[in-house]
Amino acid sequence: MIHSSGQIITGRAAEAIEEGIGVKPDTEGWFRTAYKALVLAESPDGNDSNVYGPWVKEGSAGDDDIFVGIIGDDDAPYANVNLDTNNPVLDYGASKSFAVGDVMTIERNGILSVIAGADITQGDYLKLADNGAFQKGTRAEGIGFAMESAKAGERFRATIYSI
Repeated sequence: MIHSSGQIITGRAAEAIEEGIGVKPDTEGWFRTAYKALVLAESPDGNDSNVYGPWVKEGSAGDDDIFVGIIGDDDAPYANVNLDTNNPVLDYGASKSFAVGDVMTIERNGILSVIAGADITQGDYLKLADNGAFQKGTRAEGIGFAMESAKAGERFRATIYSI
């Protein structure tokens, strides 16, 4: 039995992730959800994650070789739901932080909404920046590429590669 196609997997937070799903302005000034980059992490208690995916933490500059993907969308596809109520974890326009042990979906291999850690130009290859964001990289170190331009701190769409 297959548990994941590999495009969307599940992970568990090894550290707190502030505003893992955040509401950020895009280049048009509209506020939309954007999702932080995640990298592999060691278990805080030495146990398996028990979610058919890895322990993860917020990505930082230099972590590209352990990049996993970004925090998944809250409702399209229907992911990041509260397992007790089966409701999305976010109210409209709200940000979402994750505590140690929280479960989240992780997406990659698609066009996804991410955060610019520095000014980005459409077509730039991307690598990790601090705080789960992305910055301009080279083709060799690229883990995706920008589908549109953005200023530092803004939301933009990017093609994020599969691992």
